Amino acid sequence: MKRVYLIKEITAEFELVANRLSETEVATVASVVELEPQHVAEIAKRAQKLTGPKNVKLKTVIDKSLLAGIIIRIIEEFGALFIKARICPSKGGDRFQL
Repeated sequence: MKRVYLIKEITAEFELVANRLSETEVATVASVVELEPQHVAEIAKRAQKLTGPKNVKLKTVIDKSLLAGIIIRIIEEFGALFIKARICPSKGGDRFQL
């Protein structure tokens, strides 16, 4: 009963093990505004190409210190990968350019 405070730590460790077993990389995407679902899907697809794992899981955060664009942070076993991207106008609407 007195160990309830450990639940967050246990959950985080469980998530790490589950991601390793499923070959999933977790990426954090920081942007100044909430991203549209199609943008999140495009970012996940591009991040998967760059990292090579079977799966990429995105966690989005709002960062008011950014002026524009996004920052993608992928923590891998042997280091970190930071990707800066910007939104480019195109014929089909806004699109990310990594």
